[in-house]
Amino acid sequence: MRNLGYPAHSCIHAHFHKATRDSPYICRAGVNTEVWRGLRYEETPCFLDDNGHSQPGAVHCAHLRRPTSEEIAAFEQWLEQNRKNMGIVNAGIADWRKAHQGQSASEVVECPACKGRLHLSIFYNGHVHCRCETEGCVAWVE
Repeated sequence: MRNLGYPAHSCIHAHFHKATRDSPYICRAGVNTEVWRGLRYEETPCFLDDNGHSQPGAVHCAHLRRPTSEEIAAFEQWLEQNRKNMGIVNAGIADWRKAHQGQSASEVVECPACKGRLHLSIFYNGHVHCRCETEGCVAWVE
């Protein structure tokens, strides 16, 4: 998997997921976030201030790793490209969206941004789910 960098204001592990529906949230470093239950956002060590440090009074985490300037730059570059790709794809699927208005449908089409395979689903309420198979291209859920 390509390293898309990391945002400046959080630990590189600050991506939380659940193994199962009933399990607690776990960060990329494997820390069970239940240990921080009841803490406010700024009291957790994961989210950094403008100087790249945990907020004053935040609890300690041995796994905290701040992103490097290179990782931050890579993330900003990816983010800008992703915004461009989303604009291209949104414009490129406008006719598809209009043709399926008021109904549910799904289809795989050529991605207008990268020419890869774009998975589209639309629901009767007009919400679109979109995911390109090309790593780092676009994906969203409305």
